[in-house]
Amino acid sequence: MLNTNTAPNIFALSSLRVSTNRPEIFTITSGKGGVGKTNLSVNLALLLKRLKKNVLLVDADIHLGNVDLLLGVRPTATIAQVMTGEKTLAEIIIKGPTGIDVLPASSAVLDMIEAEEKVIKRIGDSFVGFEHNYDFVVVDTGAGIGKNVTAFSLGSDKLIVVVTPDPASITDAYGVIKTLLQKVPSLPIMLVTNMVRNDDEGLNLYKKMNLMVQRFLGNKILFGGAIVRDENVRQAVQNQSPIVLEYPNSLPTNALKLITRNLLKMPSKDARERVSLFDGLRNNRDTIIGELDDQSSK
Repeated sequence: MLNTNTAPNIFALSSLRVSTNRPEIFTITSGKGGVGKTNLSVNLALLLKRLKKNVLLVDADIHLGNVDLLLGVRPTATIAQVMTGEKTLAEIIIKGPTGIDVLPASSAVLDMIEAEEKVIKRIGDSFVGFEHNYDFVVVDTGAGIGKNVTAFSLGSDKLIVVVTPDPASITDAYGVIKTLLQKVPSLPIMLVTNMVRNDDEGLNLYKKMNLMVQRFLGNKILFGGAIVRDENVRQAVQNQSPIVLEYPNSLPTNALKLITRNLLKMPSKDARERVSLFDGLRNNRDTIIGELDDQSSK
Protein backbone atom coordinates (compact mmCIF):
# COMPACT_ATOMS: atom_id res chain seq x y z
CA MET A 1 0.00 0.00 0.00
CA LEU A 2 1.07 3.56 -0.57
CA ASN A 3 1.99 5.86 2.29
CA THR A 4 -0.69 8.53 2.46
CA ASN A 5 1.92 11.08 3.44
CA THR A 6 3.48 10.75 -0.02
CA ALA A 7 0.21 10.50 -1.93
CA PRO A 8 0.59 13.86 -3.75
CA ASN A 9 3.77 12.52 -5.41
CA ILE A 10 2.53 9.10 -6.47
CA PHE A 11 2.61 9.97 -10.15
CA ALA A 12 6.19 11.28 -10.14
CA LEU A 13 7.51 8.16 -11.87
CA SER A 14 4.53 7.67 -14.14
CA SER A 15 5.03 7.72 -17.88
CA LEU A 16 2.82 10.07 -19.83
CA ARG A 17 0.77 9.07 -22.83
CA VAL A 18 2.42 8.31 -26.16
CA SER A 19 3.05 11.42 -28.21
CA THR A 20 0.15 11.53 -30.64
CA ASN A 21 -2.85 13.65 -31.45
CA ARG A 22 -5.17 10.96 -30.12
CA PRO A 23 -5.88 10.25 -26.46
CA GLU A 24 -4.64 7.08 -24.84
CA ILE A 25 -7.51 4.63 -24.34
CA PHE A 26 -7.75 2.63 -21.12
CA THR A 27 -10.52 0.01 -21.14
CA ILE A 28 -11.79 -1.73 -18.00
CA THR A 29 -13.63 -5.00 -18.39
CA SER A 30 -14.42 -8.26 -16.55
CA GLY A 31 -15.66 -11.76 -17.11
CA LYS A 32 -18.76 -11.33 -14.96
CA GLY A 33 -20.72 -8.51 -13.43
CA GLY A 34 -20.58 -7.39 -9.82
CA VAL A 35 -16.79 -7.45 -9.47
CA GLY A 36 -16.30 -3.67 -9.07
CA LYS A 37 -15.41 -2.85 -12.67
CA THR A 38 -17.37 0.40 -12.86
CA ASN A 39 -16.15 1.51 -9.45
CA LEU A 40 -12.57 1.09 -10.66
CA SER A 41 -13.30 2.96 -13.90
CA VAL A 42 -14.81 5.95 -12.11
CA ASN A 43 -12.05 6.29 -9.54
CA LEU A 44 -9.33 5.71 -12.12
CA ALA A 45 -10.71 8.58 -14.22
CA LEU A 46 -10.65 10.89 -11.18
CA LEU A 47 -7.07 9.96 -10.30
CA LEU A 48 -5.93 10.54 -13.88
CA LYS A 49 -7.53 13.98 -13.71
CA ARG A 50 -5.23 14.80 -10.80
CA LEU A 51 -2.38 14.72 -13.32
CA LYS A 52 -3.92 17.92 -14.68
CA LYS A 53 -4.90 16.01 -17.81
CA ASN A 54 -8.18 16.08 -19.70
CA VAL A 55 -10.09 12.87 -19.11
CA LEU A 56 -13.19 11.44 -20.79
CA LEU A 57 -15.03 8.61 -18.99
CA VAL A 58 -17.13 6.55 -21.41
CA ASP A 59 -19.93 4.41 -20.01
CA ALA A 60 -19.93 1.61 -22.59
CA ASP A 61 -21.90 -0.82 -20.42
CA ILE A 62 -25.03 -0.32 -22.48
CA HIS A 63 -27.10 -2.90 -20.59
CA LEU A 64 -26.23 -1.92 -17.02
CA GLY A 65 -24.47 1.43 -17.27
CA ASN A 66 -24.31 3.09 -13.86
CA VAL A 67 -21.31 5.40 -14.08
CA ASP A 68 -23.65 8.34 -13.53
CA LEU A 69 -24.97 6.80 -10.30
CA LEU A 70 -21.51 6.26 -8.84
CA LEU A 71 -20.58 9.83 -9.70
CA GLY A 72 -23.83 11.30 -8.41
CA VAL A 73 -24.58 13.04 -11.72
CA ARG A 74 -27.68 13.01 -13.91
CA PRO A 75 -27.33 12.85 -17.71
CA THR A 76 -29.83 15.00 -19.59
CA ALA A 77 -29.24 13.42 -23.00
CA THR A 78 -27.86 10.20 -24.53
CA ILE A 79 -26.24 8.90 -27.69
CA ALA A 80 -29.71 8.03 -28.98
CA GLN A 81 -30.39 11.76 -29.38
CA VAL A 82 -27.21 12.13 -31.40
CA MET A 83 -28.61 9.68 -33.92
CA THR A 84 -31.88 11.56 -34.23
CA GLY A 85 -30.05 14.82 -34.80
CA GLU A 86 -31.34 16.42 -31.61
CA LYS A 87 -27.86 16.67 -30.09
CA THR A 88 -24.24 16.50 -31.13
CA LEU A 89 -21.96 14.01 -29.40
CA ALA A 90 -20.12 16.85 -27.69
CA GLU A 91 -23.41 18.24 -26.35
CA ILE A 92 -24.39 15.06 -24.49
CA ILE A 93 -21.13 14.89 -22.55
CA ILE A 94 -21.64 15.96 -18.95
CA LYS A 95 -19.23 17.27 -16.35
CA GLY A 96 -18.38 15.02 -13.44
CA PRO A 97 -16.54 15.68 -10.17
CA THR A 98 -13.13 17.41 -10.40
CA GLY A 99 -13.83 18.31 -14.03
CA ILE A 100 -13.77 14.93 -15.76
CA ASP A 101 -16.09 14.58 -18.76
CA VAL A 102 -18.60 11.71 -18.91
CA LEU A 103 -20.20 10.16 -21.98
CA PRO A 104 -23.28 8.38 -20.58
CA ALA A 105 -24.61 5.04 -21.78
CA SER A 106 -27.94 4.53 -23.51
CA SER A 107 -29.91 1.30 -23.64
CA ALA A 108 -31.84 2.78 -26.56
CA VAL A 109 -28.76 2.82 -28.76
CA LEU A 110 -28.05 -0.91 -28.41
CA ASP A 111 -30.53 -2.02 -31.05
CA MET A 112 -29.32 0.67 -33.45
CA ILE A 113 -25.70 -0.36 -33.01
CA GLU A 114 -26.58 -3.99 -33.56
CA ALA A 115 -28.65 -3.22 -36.64
CA GLU A 116 -26.83 -0.41 -38.42
CA GLU A 117 -23.14 -0.02 -39.19
CA LYS A 118 -23.71 3.62 -40.08
CA VAL A 119 -24.64 4.37 -36.45
CA ILE A 120 -21.13 3.68 -35.16
CA LYS A 121 -19.59 5.49 -38.13
CA ARG A 122 -21.68 8.59 -37.49
CA ILE A 123 -20.79 8.59 -33.81
CA GLY A 124 -17.14 7.97 -34.67
CA ASP A 125 -17.01 10.81 -37.18
CA SER A 126 -18.46 13.13 -34.55
CA PHE A 127 -15.96 12.00 -31.91
CA VAL A 128 -12.95 12.55 -34.16
CA GLY A 129 -13.87 16.22 -34.24
CA PHE A 130 -13.06 16.75 -30.57
CA GLU A 131 -11.15 13.69 -29.31
CA HIS A 132 -7.90 15.68 -29.45
CA ASN A 133 -9.23 17.67 -26.48
CA TYR A 134 -8.48 14.66 -24.24
CA ASP A 135 -5.31 13.07 -22.96
CA PHE A 136 -6.97 9.92 -21.63
CA VAL A 137 -10.20 8.10 -22.41
CA VAL A 138 -11.38 5.60 -19.78
CA VAL A 139 -13.91 3.08 -21.12
CA ASP A 140 -16.13 1.09 -18.75
CA THR A 141 -17.41 -1.87 -20.77
CA GLY A 142 -20.02 -4.46 -20.01
CA ALA A 143 -18.97 -7.85 -18.67
CA GLY A 144 -18.31 -10.96 -20.73
CA ILE A 145 -17.23 -11.55 -24.32
CA GLY A 146 -20.08 -10.06 -26.34
CA LYS A 147 -18.95 -8.57 -29.64
CA ASN A 148 -19.30 -4.94 -28.56
CA VAL A 149 -17.41 -5.56 -25.31
CA THR A 150 -14.72 -7.49 -27.19
CA ALA A 151 -14.47 -4.78 -29.85
CA PHE A 152 -14.01 -2.02 -27.27
CA SER A 153 -11.41 -4.12 -25.45
CA LEU A 154 -9.41 -4.89 -28.59
CA GLY A 155 -9.43 -1.21 -29.54
CA SER A 156 -7.85 -0.08 -26.27
CA ASP A 157 -4.23 0.92 -25.79
CA LYS A 158 -4.16 -0.71 -22.37
CA LEU A 159 -6.71 -3.12 -20.93
CA ILE A 160 -7.58 -3.79 -17.28
CA VAL A 161 -9.39 -7.00 -16.38
CA VAL A 162 -11.01 -7.01 -12.92
CA VAL A 163 -11.35 -10.28 -11.02
CA THR A 164 -12.43 -11.34 -7.53
CA PRO A 165 -11.64 -14.57 -5.59
CA ASP A 166 -15.05 -15.96 -6.57
CA PRO A 167 -14.45 -19.10 -8.71
CA ALA A 168 -16.98 -17.95 -11.33
CA SER A 169 -15.18 -14.61 -11.61
CA ILE A 170 -11.82 -16.35 -12.08
CA THR A 171 -13.17 -18.70 -14.75
CA ASP A 172 -14.92 -15.92 -16.65
CA ALA A 173 -11.95 -13.54 -16.39
CA TYR A 174 -9.68 -16.19 -17.86
CA GLY A 175 -12.21 -16.71 -20.65
CA VAL A 176 -12.07 -13.00 -21.49
CA ILE A 177 -8.27 -12.92 -21.45
CA LYS A 178 -8.08 -16.04 -23.62
CA THR A 179 -10.51 -14.63 -26.19
CA LEU A 180 -8.68 -11.31 -26.45
CA LEU A 181 -5.13 -12.67 -26.56
CA GLN A 182 -6.07 -15.22 -29.21
CA LYS A 183 -7.22 -12.33 -31.40
CA VAL A 184 -4.46 -9.83 -30.49
CA PRO A 185 -1.53 -11.53 -28.70
CA SER A 186 0.26 -8.20 -28.24
CA LEU A 187 -2.65 -6.55 -26.39
CA PRO A 188 -1.32 -5.08 -23.10
CA ILE A 189 -3.43 -6.59 -20.30
CA MET A 190 -3.29 -5.74 -16.61
CA LEU A 191 -5.12 -7.74 -13.92
CA VAL A 192 -6.63 -6.00 -10.89
CA THR A 193 -7.79 -8.22 -8.05
CA ASN A 194 -10.74 -6.83 -6.09
CA MET A 195 -12.60 -7.72 -2.88
CA VAL A 196 -9.66 -9.72 -1.54
CA ARG A 197 -9.01 -10.28 2.17
CA ASN A 198 -5.49 -8.90 2.02
CA ASP A 199 -2.69 -8.00 -0.38
CA ASP A 200 -1.24 -11.50 -0.31
CA GLU A 201 -4.52 -13.03 -1.45
CA GLY A 202 -4.69 -10.52 -4.28
CA LEU A 203 -1.13 -11.21 -5.40
CA ASN A 204 -1.61 -14.98 -5.22
CA LEU A 205 -4.77 -14.71 -7.31
CA TYR A 206 -2.81 -12.80 -9.95
CA LYS A 207 -0.04 -15.40 -9.91
CA LYS A 208 -2.59 -18.15 -10.42
CA MET A 209 -4.17 -16.32 -13.37
CA ASN A 210 -0.82 -15.43 -14.93
CA LEU A 211 0.36 -19.03 -14.64
CA MET A 212 -2.70 -20.20 -16.58
CA VAL A 213 -2.09 -17.54 -19.24
CA GLN A 214 1.56 -18.57 -19.56
CA ARG A 215 0.88 -22.30 -19.61
CA PHE A 216 -2.13 -22.43 -21.93
CA LEU A 217 -1.83 -19.26 -23.99
CA GLY A 218 1.94 -18.78 -24.15
CA ASN A 219 1.53 -15.18 -23.06
CA LYS A 220 1.54 -13.11 -19.87
CA ILE A 221 -0.48 -10.47 -18.05
CA LEU A 222 0.73 -7.78 -15.68
CA PHE A 223 -0.35 -7.14 -12.09
CA GLY A 224 -2.01 -3.81 -11.45
CA GLY A 225 -2.68 -4.21 -7.75
CA ALA A 226 -5.12 -5.53 -5.17
CA ILE A 227 -8.11 -3.80 -3.59
CA VAL A 228 -8.99 -5.21 -0.18
CA ARG A 229 -12.63 -5.65 0.76
CA ASP A 230 -13.52 -2.59 2.81
CA GLU A 231 -16.72 -1.17 4.27
CA ASN A 232 -15.74 2.29 2.99
CA VAL A 233 -16.22 1.10 -0.59
CA ARG A 234 -19.81 0.06 0.08
CA GLN A 235 -20.50 3.28 1.94
CA ALA A 236 -19.09 5.43 -0.88
CA VAL A 237 -21.25 3.64 -3.45
CA GLN A 238 -24.29 4.13 -1.24
CA ASN A 239 -23.46 7.83 -0.96
CA GLN A 240 -23.02 8.05 -4.75
CA SER A 241 -19.59 9.53 -4.20
CA PRO A 242 -16.35 7.96 -5.52
CA ILE A 243 -14.20 6.56 -2.74
CA VAL A 244 -11.13 8.61 -3.74
CA LEU A 245 -13.20 11.71 -2.92
CA GLU A 246 -15.30 10.33 -0.06
CA TYR A 247 -12.48 8.55 1.79
CA PRO A 248 -9.20 9.96 0.39
CA ASN A 249 -7.01 8.33 3.05
CA SER A 250 -8.59 4.88 3.03
CA LEU A 251 -6.81 1.66 2.11
CA PRO A 252 -8.86 1.22 -1.10
CA THR A 253 -7.99 4.75 -2.20
CA ASN A 254 -4.30 4.08 -1.67
CA ALA A 255 -4.62 0.85 -3.65
CA LEU A 256 -6.35 2.73 -6.48
CA LYS A 257 -3.50 5.25 -6.58
CA LEU A 258 -1.01 2.41 -6.91
CA ILE A 259 -3.08 0.82 -9.69
CA THR A 260 -3.18 4.15 -11.53
CA ARG A 261 0.58 4.52 -11.28
CA ASN A 262 1.13 0.96 -12.50
CA LEU A 263 -1.23 1.54 -15.41
CA LEU A 264 0.67 4.62 -16.55
CA LYS A 265 4.01 2.82 -16.32
CA MET A 266 2.66 -0.13 -18.29
CA PRO A 267 3.92 -0.42 -21.90
CA SER A 268 1.30 0.82 -24.35
CA LYS A 269 0.27 -0.27 -27.80
CA ASP A 270 2.53 0.92 -30.61
CA ALA A 271 1.52 4.48 -31.52
CA ARG A 272 1.25 3.43 -35.18
CA GLU A 273 -1.46 0.92 -34.25
CA ARG A 274 -3.59 3.38 -32.33
CA VAL A 275 -6.97 4.42 -33.70
CA SER A 276 -9.88 6.56 -32.59
CA LEU A 277 -12.19 5.00 -29.99
CA PHE A 278 -15.19 4.46 -32.24
CA ASP A 279 -13.09 3.62 -35.32
CA GLY A 280 -11.55 0.84 -33.27
CA LEU A 281 -15.00 -0.30 -32.18
CA ARG A 282 -16.22 -0.39 -35.78
CA ASN A 283 -13.14 -2.12 -37.20
CA ASN A 284 -13.02 -4.78 -34.50
CA ARG A 285 -16.75 -5.47 -34.69
CA ASP A 286 -16.44 -6.03 -38.44
CA THR A 287 -13.67 -8.57 -37.83
CA ILE A 288 -15.58 -10.33 -35.05
CA ILE A 289 -18.81 -10.48 -37.04
CA GLY A 290 -16.88 -11.84 -40.02
CA GLU A 291 -15.39 -14.59 -37.85
CA LEU A 292 -18.84 -15.50 -36.52
CA ASP A 293 -20.24 -15.65 -40.06
CA ASP A 294 -17.37 -17.93 -41.14
CA GLN A 295 -17.99 -20.23 -38.19
CA SER A 296 -21.72 -20.43 -38.85
CA SER A 297 -21.16 -21.33 -42.51
CA LYS A 298 -18.96 -24.31 -41.66
